[in-house]
Amino acid sequence: MAAEKAVARQKGTSSVVVHSITDLSHEFTFYADGRFFTQYLRGGDNKDSRNWGTLHRCDMTNANVLILMSGATPCPYVDADMKAISSFMAGGGGVVVLGAYGTFRGEPGYALNRVAAAYGALFVSERARPSLRAASKLGATKVETYGGGTLVLAVPDDWDILVRDASGAVLMARRAIGKGSLLLASRALFGHRPDAKDPINSSWVRPLLLDMAKGKSVDPNKPPNPAGWADYDNVVKYGSLELHFSDYLRSEADAIVGIYKECLPVMRDLLGVPPSDGMMSALLLLPTGGGGFSSGNRIGLGIWWGGFPEKRYGMIELIGHEGTHSWVLPFAEPMWNEPIATYVGALVGCRLGYEKEGKGVIAGAIARARKDDPDMTRYDIAYGKNVPNAVVWGKTMWIWEQMRQEKPDILARYFRAKRRLADPKTLKRYTPDDCIAVISHAMERDMFPWFQSLGLSVSAEQAHIAPFHP
Repeated sequence: MAAEKAVARQKGTSSVVVHSITDLSHEFTFYADGRFFTQYLRGGDNKDSRNWGTLHRCDMTNANVLILMSGATPCPYVDADMKAISSFMAGGGGVVVLGAYGTFRGEPGYALNRVAAAYGALFVSERARPSLRAASKLGATKVETYGGGTLVLAVPDDWDILVRDASGAVLMARRAIGKGSLLLASRALFGHRPDAKDPINSSWVRPLLLDMAKGKSVDPNKPPNPAGWADYDNVVKYGSLELHFSDYLRSEADAIVGIYKECLPVMRDLLGVPPSDGMMSALLLLPTGGGGFSSGNRIGLGIWWGGFPEKRYGMIELIGHEGTHSWVLPFAEPMWNEPIATYVGALVGCRLGYEKEGKGVIAGAIARARKDDPDMTRYDIAYGKNVPNAVVWGKTMWIWEQMRQEKPDILARYFRAKRRLADPKTLKRYTPDDCIAVISHAMERDMFPWFQSLGLSVSAEQAHIAPFHP
């Protein structure tokens, strides 16, 4: 019977076209950046867009599902946001609120509860008790979860309760608002993985989301919102740099630009060359403490990384890290693209007066690597398989520290040689063998034997770059 209900529900929504907008403005996560749509809504004419800028400025005219998800964040849902959410549902839109109760750095209050409370509910810290059970109308044979908290409903009769835990606590509930509907659910009922390979509960979540889109028609020939990261509400130019940020992050903007201006000349000196052409032209401020990203010409910075703005070192290292990803282009580093970026970030911190913190990052990484590779000869970080991540990071930093003892400016020597020898017009890809060939030019001696002695299966014969000759 449950399977029949699920099939019937799917058939009833099979003709619905979903145009979803996933909000990234209150808490940035890579999962919300397309993965949720991939796991639960992808298919047919369904389309997804992400809102990077201030929520109430987002054009939701051609969308029928709005997804809000956030944990501990200081980004408030302001009055104008609340009006936009209410108006969206009044027009037939479905609002999906995925909550994970938490407080930001011990401060009271959970930002997403402003949305929940406006409709008679609260996300709370009380953990769900296994096993979970779903209302029969969902047609769910099983309810999976990552754990997570629960909901408290002021007037339960106002809601259609869809998932409860063993004690009867609510994890998912829905109610009609205007022509549309509101779904509140524990974030733990949905996937988390950034590779979009954990679509838990998708067999009954997808029909539910399709049903929520039924109240509002959309034009399937147009995207739900043509805007992307470039549609941040605030774009401020500082020379050749553009800074993009939402209204919620205005107070952090000037401070981050100040740190960026400190880091840039240090990086140019440390790496010996300017950024690759067109790179590092835009900084996107992200409401997260979870790091950032680089796509070459633009860098996303998690503005609360490392305790910022109260603490500065973490942001210095992050700018150095993400900036290095732009510096290395057009060829990413083949063996150590992430660890060398953190290594550079730590060295930038050292040069800007945070020597204790920077050296601590490097020493800590090396110490962790030695637990699996005590003499740095056991693992092949060039072509080996199943190499512990701690070894990749720590061995990378140890290698560069050894070379820096011989030639303190080795990073500058290396990147100058890489720009000269790794020509994208003639080189299709940049391999570990090519990397060691370039290092040999930078060190002014054949480095292949040394790297081979460290367990790396590299050879000059496999390199596309001519070997060094004294």
